[in-house]
Order: sequence, then C-alpha cells, then structure tokens
Amino acid sequence: MKLPTRHNAAAGFGNDVTVIRTLPDAYRPSFAPRSACVAWLVLSLAVASGGIAHAEEQAVTGEIEAFLVTQSAEGEQLVEASEAAPGEIMEFRIEFTNAGDESVTGVRVVDSIPENTRFVGDSHAADVAAVFEVSIDGGESFEPEPVTRIETQADGTQTEVVIPPAQYTHLRWISEEAMHADGGTQAFTYRVAVN
Repeated sequence: MKLPTRHNAAAGFGNDVTVIRTLPDAYRPSFAPRSACVAWLVLSLAVASGGIAHAEEQAVTGEIEAFLVTQSAEGEQLVEASEAAPGEIMEFRIEFTNAGDESVTGVRVVDSIPENTRFVGDSHAADVAAVFEVSIDGGESFEPEPVTRIETQADGTQTEVVIPPAQYTHLRWISEEAMHADGGTQAFTYRVAVN
C-alpha cells in the first residue's frame, strides 16, 4: 500500500525551507491490532542556487510504503502490508523525488516509530550518504547510536547503560548529498517489530 504524504506547513528561513509532511487520515493504514500508524516526515530543503525558496515552488514529493518481511524457501521477501500481527516485522520505505530544475541540499527526514511497534536495531538504510540519529524523548532531541545514559544503581554506584533500540521514539537521517534536479531521488528505510 503506497501512503502518499501531503504538505502541511512550510516556513522560509533564508536559503532553507522546512516542509512538514504528514500522512492524511485517509492513508493511515490500519495494522491489526493497532488502529493507526502515524508517520510524520520533516524535509528541510536548501536550494543549491540560494535565495529564499517557497514550498509551493519546490517540486520535491515524497511517499512512504509499508511492507511485511516474510521468509520463504527462496529467502526473505517483502510483501505489501495492509495488516500486521504481533511478532511480525515490517519495513517502511520513505522516498523523495525532486522533479524541479534545481538540486536540493540539506535533506532531513524524521519519522516517528509507529505506535505498538518497536524499532529493529541496525535495520536502517539510505541510498545516499547520510548521518543517522535517533530520539528516545519523543523527537525533542536526537543523537547517534549507541544511545547511552548513566544510571545510579541501588548501591549508589553509577553505570553507563545502552538504551535498547526498542525504546527509540523517532529516527532522523541528514543527507550529506544533493538531491539532483529532474528526477533525483533519495530513499530511506527501517524496520519495526509489531508488539
């Protein structure tokens, strides 16, 4: 099932444009047993030629697709997802296309981990060089993996612990490459396990 995104808001800041894209209610899939898969993307664009850009002038479009990861005699297969059961693995693919006549730089993609799922460690990928960061606080802050914290033990000693990927709330990729004009694309993927 393809899940197109729609433009919700844009704000110009010098050479940058921040575009927040969310899934329209009509395209939020119903994965059993959860009622909604809420994904939101933030795409920050800086037009390579400079100048103030406006979201209406940007020809960058995006879509998100959801797949079930299955195993067969032929190996791993991806099947379009319309439902998912507890214990199943899903893969989300987020792809942006630049149909404009100028390259776009500074692409940042942020996606929340859907409710009733947990991020599968080391399952993220991008088809461009990109910095990958995660959030454990609802998208308020991001940091590279591994995420660590200092915990005070019952005896008063402090120990550094690694936060498991299942506790991530959001993922972010910061592309280090330009999205070329006239059909350039950038794609990002990750997997979750259904609770």
